[in-house]
Amino acid sequence: MPRYMLLLRGNTDSESGSPPSKALLTRMHAYNASLHVSGALLSGEGLHASSSGARVIFPPPDPKDPTKLGPMEDITVTPGPFPCEGENRVVCGFWIIAAGDLEEAVQWARKAPVGTEVEVRRVHEMGEFEGVDEGMMKESENWRRGS
Repeated sequence: MPRYMLLLRGNTDSESGSPPSKALLTRMHAYNASLHVSGALLSGEGLHASSSGARVIFPPPDPKDPTKLGPMEDITVTPGPFPCEGENRVVCGFWIIAAGDLEEAVQWARKAPVGTEVEVRRVHEMGEFEGVDEGMMKESENWRRGS
């Protein structure tokens, strides 16, 4: 079954550094329980405020050879906090769910008890890429399982 990531966008509350209210935690727990009981929940976590994180920005690839990465010395690290508005809004949590299709994943996202935005994206499977052999697929699966 396809996997989807539900990316929970941050807001001023999630970026404040204060823990969520008991009411929000209760609603979130009920939502997570419903995902679990349905068999859809594969993973899910909340993230600390972006002030405790950093962004690592890589230089663009060589325009003459797009397979060649930009120089390592041009990598920049920007400490948080980051904006919780605009197109580069922070992510404050995520779920990875199993869903038959995008419509089903969106229906789960619509039930999330949040006062912000949830972006729904399909997760690539290793078998979708050319050049992936059986050994790579097995190793990737083991990593996901933590073995």
